[in-house]
Amino acid sequence: MKKQITGTFSILAISPDSKLMGVAVASGSTSVGDRVPHAKPRVGVIATQAYTNVAYGTKGLELMTKGLSPKEALEKLLREDSERELRQVAIMDFKRRKAAFTGVKAPKFHGEFVGEDYVVVGNLLVGKDVVSSMVEEFMGSSGDLAWRMAKTLKAGSESGGDRRGERSAALIVVDAEKVEAKIRVDVHENPIWELCRRLKSQ
Repeated sequence: MKKQITGTFSILAISPDSKLMGVAVASGSTSVGDRVPHAKPRVGVIATQAYTNVAYGTKGLELMTKGLSPKEALEKLLREDSERELRQVAIMDFKRRKAAFTGVKAPKFHGEFVGEDYVVVGNLLVGKDVVSSMVEEFMGSSGDLAWRMAKTLKAGSESGGDRRGERSAALIVVDAEKVEAKIRVDVHENPIWELCRRLKSQ
């Protein structure tokens, strides 16, 4: 399998009323929306990054659709992946169940934090402050879920972000029936700013 690194910082989150779920990502790679964020109405959200294996997103959602919990789905995917130590994956469903994995060979600095209604993961980061600042921003915010996640990405970038700088970003929000929002910034000198601009215009 071709090893394509996606140094990325991401947040998966659910709204206080559990009606909306989202995943938002930013990366020093281009077209991060092609690979890292995955979401399905009524099911959940996934971020698959580091040396990205897209199957963790597509198959992970399939497994959860069949009734597996995020933990069960992730464990099955890891068992089937001989290169799992290169991966960083986070999964969350509408029941607020969460699972995260960061392999020992994921690009450093890497980190993860699992909260009550969110998961933050990142790799190829400037340092640990990227993850901690994202956690602090999301915990201290309220209101619209998409905006909270966008501001969380902004906080990560302002704390150093991807060691290479950011070149792309993406955001997906789903509810029980449909995709509520989907924004992709495939290449931009300030992709998080552009993501926020597009979000505001929706």
